[in-house]
Amino acid sequence: MEHQLTETDGVRVLAVHGRIDVSSAMTLRDLLGAQIDSPAARVLVDLSDVALIDSSGIGILVTAHRRAFGQGANFAIAAPAAAVARVFAMTRTNKLLAIYDSVEVGVAAMRRG
Repeated sequence: MEHQLTETDGVRVLAVHGRIDVSSAMTLRDLLGAQIDSPAARVLVDLSDVALIDSSGIGILVTAHRRAFGQGANFAIAAPAAAVARVFAMTRTNKLLAIYDSVEVGVAAMRRG
């Protein structure tokens, strides 16, 4: 798994590339933990270039969501590839996580609050 961190309109966008599985989940956990650092944090995870996510990856995203919620921060997912979106639907995490169709839509929604 590789990643790129940028900031757009006060929203930290973490673009993840490759696979999110047991071998990369702890790296993702640490990356997200460093970004969800205050109640004012707005973190959007771009999954458009992720072809596979397993249960450990789902667990990390759910944990990040709960941590952000507990701190009053804002956390969301953007542009999951079709296979990843199916995993969210099968695990029903699409009902828990804020998931936007694109990074642009996610940034706009998070900027509004």
